[in-house]
Amino acid sequence: MSVTLIPAEFTLVKFDADEVRAIIDRTIAEVSFPADVDVTIEVDEVLPHPLTASVVEIVDGAAKLWFTGGCFESPQRQTGLSPDNTRVELGAGLLRAKDRLVGGFENAPADEELDERQRTIWDAYAEGRLAALGYPVRVQRRRYTFRLYGGFNDLADAEFERLWSGASLTWDELATMADALAEADTRPERKKSIRKESLRRIAPV
Repeated sequence: MSVTLIPAEFTLVKFDADEVRAIIDRTIAEVSFPADVDVTIEVDEVLPHPLTASVVEIVDGAAKLWFTGGCFESPQRQTGLSPDNTRVELGAGLLRAKDRLVGGFENAPADEELDERQRTIWDAYAEGRLAALGYPVRVQRRRYTFRLYGGFNDLADAEFERLWSGASLTWDELATMADALAEADTRPERKKSIRKESLRRIAPV
């Protein structure tokens, strides 16, 4: 496995590249990422907190993960690294890449093509597994986000508990869950928001 961090050194934020690389190596081991898959982690340091977005791609058998700098940044320390946020964001991204490679998500649409409900379910599925590994995830924040996109009803709460309890899903099961949540959600249709993934396309050059 080769692991590449882009940029090799940070100039716009106060991230120590060696510290980030150490967190990447540790996280790859902790989530049991496939040892024969090359990984590229790109951090867009021109997009600070609170601009948080990530995109996972599998290209020619390699995993390519893109994050805004805001994903790793400490909210309390402008342009400073939060090791806890970095571990959670990296862990979730690596688990979603692993899902696409060997976890029954090989036929899932590209991240940019997922709707907000599907992405929210997948994020909860990833963070639930991180919680089981002892990662510092914020369950109440994730639960609230899940309700925003999944619905404020008993079905949404039950499905969140299923995800958080370590249930194993495939893409087809996740898509079925998303459809069931959409059908049970009686709220007026939400206005479509700007997709976070679009930050990668509009980031300053």
